[in-house]
Amino acid sequence: MFCPNCKTEYVEGIKICTDCEVELVDQLPDENIDHEENVTFIPLLATRNMGDIAIIKSLLDEQGYEYYIQGENMLHVLGSIDSAILNVKEDQAEEVKELLKDFEPKFLGYNATEAKEDE
Repeated sequence: MFCPNCKTEYVEGIKICTDCEVELVDQLPDENIDHEENVTFIPLLATRNMGDIAIIKSLLDEQGYEYYIQGENMLHVLGSIDSAILNVKEDQAEEVKELLKDFEPKFLGYNATEAKEDE
């Protein structure tokens, strides 16, 4: 089983990608030359709050940006100490930063991070 978004492979019996929250497929489609190759996603911000994530996803979905939130489902685990990390396509990062610059979290746990330019 594979996630069609992040391409993560899962063991048999899992039906939903834990990061992307989409249904898994039996096989990934063959990559065509016409498809984008070597798409790089970079971390843009991190939060421990589901309310922040809902707002951020709404803003990004409305504008059609490609992203995934790593570890989003782990926030449901009681006592989770890890943050969920918003990852966006590298070529859209500046636009997403601009979109989110006025985002004022209404919830505790927000921690903006800058993408590492070294990597």
